[in-house]
Amino acid sequence: MFVSDCTAVKLTSNAGKPYWFRTCDIGGNIWEEGSHMVSVPKGKRLDLSGGEKLTLKHALLGVTYSPLDTWLLDGINDAGLTGGLLALYDGTSAPTAQPGYLGIMGMELVTWLLGNCVSTAEVAKAAEKIQILDVPAEWEMVPANVHYMFVDRSGKCVILEAADPERPGMLTVYEENLGLMTNSPPYPKQLDNLRWFLANSPELTWGKEEPCSITLNGMTVTADCGAEHCCMGGIFPASYASYDRFVRMAVMSFLNREGKDFPDDRILPLGSGLMCPVMEPYSQGIFHYTAFDKENGPIRSLPSYTQYLVMYDLGERAIYMRPCGVSVWTKLTLERCSKESIEHHEICRYPQGGVVEMRRRS
Repeated sequence: MFVSDCTAVKLTSNAGKPYWFRTCDIGGNIWEEGSHMVSVPKGKRLDLSGGEKLTLKHALLGVTYSPLDTWLLDGINDAGLTGGLLALYDGTSAPTAQPGYLGIMGMELVTWLLGNCVSTAEVAKAAEKIQILDVPAEWEMVPANVHYMFVDRSGKCVILEAADPERPGMLTVYEENLGLMTNSPPYPKQLDNLRWFLANSPELTWGKEEPCSITLNGMTVTADCGAEHCCMGGIFPASYASYDRFVRMAVMSFLNREGKDFPDDRILPLGSGLMCPVMEPYSQGIFHYTAFDKENGPIRSLPSYTQYLVMYDLGERAIYMRPCGVSVWTKLTLERCSKESIEHHEICRYPQGGVVEMRRRS
């Protein structure tokens, strides 16, 4: 079982502190299959799947969906660098690394980068010499169909994609980005799809003489009615297709000014509310698809749903986790984790929590 559809976005409070939210959408039941929260202290030596040894320069805390501590879906380190992987059906990888490149198995790149880097600038630099390798799955090796997003304490974001079939596993670095990500298509095509939507949305174009544009994470995207697109119409998209979720999250983040009107103690409820429109329901309906056939019918539907929602507080180096079907958040700070040994941490999965019962005033 590998990562299916997910959504990630960076928000910033009115105090200038960055936060990173992501949904993790996979089929099956990750809790029954070994998912857990893990912390690894600085200086710990880890055995990676390819036989390499990784000695951590930074302590880290993260979430894995398997019994393997090194297969992190997302995490944060002691420098406040956070990030994770999301599915990219166009993603490529290689059986072995070419000369001059460091081969990292696709499911372990998050662990490697968090263990070695302090900033997105260091992530971008390291990515230039990394080649993503195939993933072991039962009796065979399969392509690592994933891409990555990282955010550091300054609020800077970077996106990494290996989507060129001519350069399998070689990462393209997008340092200019909207501070959000979903899945396929690759990032440049997602931006084109958004440009087309901006040109055709009746709400966003109403009363405007100039082409509509939005700015997120310092990047401006301007409407283009001729851009290549996947959207079926200019109305606000409702499907769970990854390109529709990308448009929804971009517009929702823009309309909420990326969180900049809210104090730090309001970012968790704000962000969890913004993520609700992209959280996939517990079903296999036709709204979860990846492409259209020649008759414009949805195809390649995937059996996945949102298994958990997580927020990373980069300043506090903390994780807030809420599994599917649970109303209480599990909070853990890296500071409270062991400085000597690897630890697994309990994730609260009680259905209800954090509810206050009001009393009538006398």
